[in-house]
Amino acid sequence: MRQRLSRFIHSSSATAAIEFAFIVPIMVTMMAGVVECGRLFQVYNATNRIATQLAIVYADCTDTPVGTCGTEANSYMTSQFVANIVPQLTVSALSLQVFQVSMTGTTPTVVYAAPTGSTLSASQISAAQGALASGQSGVVVTATYTHTLQFFQTLMNAYLSSALTPSYTVVQLKG
Repeated sequence: MRQRLSRFIHSSSATAAIEFAFIVPIMVTMMAGVVECGRLFQVYNATNRIATQLAIVYADCTDTPVGTCGTEANSYMTSQFVANIVPQLTVSALSLQVFQVSMTGTTPTVVYAAPTGSTLSASQISAAQGALASGQSGVVVTATYTHTLQFFQTLMNAYLSSALTPSYTVVQLKG
């Protein structure tokens, strides 16, 4: 038995088998990491794209008759609209907020909010103040997506939790 074991260890096929056993798990882990990074980049890009598209389209709306823009904003927030612009995102994991604001001094006043009853967060107020001057009207759109990992969820969620929820706020001048 000892001779067989000694022959196996000193043979070139045994060396290759042992090296293969050590390297394959590392290579599989690296490939899974590359795939996850690619998926996360795609999610970041798609979240930014939906926020930008929604802001551009809503900013072009004229509110004649009154309420037209509100109806239009609600129609943009449907799953069909989202699926047409960013088909790689899961619609149920996407959260959209649309605000039409008018600036009075440095204070944005909400004219319309979708979903109804939403209020501006501190970061949305700051974005509006940075992009709009007093007397101007604009659109503030925030898209937030909750991404789930495909590989190593239980292991990596603790380390990547903040990176797995991309959120973009876009301000567009209305008119």
